[in-house]
Amino acid sequence: MRDPALETDLRLLTLQTESWKKLHSFITDALDKAKPIISADQESRFTEIRSILLQESEHVFEELNLVEALSSKAMNVLQRATSIRGVRELSLDEARRLEIDWNAVFTKLSVVQGQLKARRKALSSRTAFGQSLARIFRQRAASH
Repeated sequence: MRDPALETDLRLLTLQTESWKKLHSFITDALDKAKPIISADQESRFTEIRSILLQESEHVFEELNLVEALSSKAMNVLQRATSIRGVRELSLDEARRLEIDWNAVFTKLSVVQGQLKARRKALSSRTAFGQSLARIFRQRAASH
């Protein structure tokens, strides 16, 4: 059995975590002082990922009831990471805070994604007949 709302939430979360992973890749590259100067193309791709996260994060967090848990940390990351060059110029403490906040957001999203996948698996093991029986018994229990 499939739950369309659950599938939608999983799709939203998958896209969100992929964007956070891409952002992390850019941040990691920016913090590596041994790497050469950032190209205009890299800066453009970074800006695109950041834009997607700025536009979509609040919506996804609202849909998944994660606004309180993640909104401020996500905004801290996105405000500190204004550009690749900006990340490269962060002090050691600011860079550490950026990584800590990124990790908090990514970890929470990954945990919720795992929970949704577990729910999907539990639902897939139920048959339509079993679902109908469960609904009938819940209705009877509620009416007594």
